[in-house]
Amino acid sequence: MITGPESSGKTTLACQLAKALSEPWTPEFARYYLEWLGRSYKKEDLSTIGKGQKSWENWYGARAVQFAIRDTDWTVLKVWEQFRFGTDMFWRKGYGAPAAADLYLLCSPDLPWQPDPLREHPNHREELFEMYRTLLSETNARFEIIDGKESARLAQAIAAIEKLSRPLRGS
Repeated sequence: MITGPESSGKTTLACQLAKALSEPWTPEFARYYLEWLGRSYKKEDLSTIGKGQKSWENWYGARAVQFAIRDTDWTVLKVWEQFRFGTDMFWRKGYGAPAAADLYLLCSPDLPWQPDPLREHPNHREELFEMYRTLLSETNARFEIIDGKESARLAQAIAAIEKLSRPLRGS
């Protein structure tokens, strides 16, 4: 699972991993939903976004052979709702009970900001990164921080996945 603040390379890494591992990847449902919403989103929309994200995770995940690669999950919804609205319940209404991924790749915001109409907080990426790190630590999630230049990130991600999957293969 790839997580982290806005403009930290999550989608790029998901696409690269999918290609390198010959697996499908689950896109971020919120991006598609918000592009077609036709108005500013409200906290109540997070319930629909949560439901859509969970549905996409199930659909794309069922097509994975060995690795289900996800560009976003409940961690992004939770952090975003807390940061943007100061609440933590609307995403749960749609997403349901969160389940931890086998491995989280937490993308550092050390890449240059890329403007995008859906991105809102270019000056809060470090603060958001710390919220993700805290959430993953508090939930005892297995995670690796992915940082540096784009070319190094894919190698870091693959190394983390190989490290995790070695015991699964019995080597």
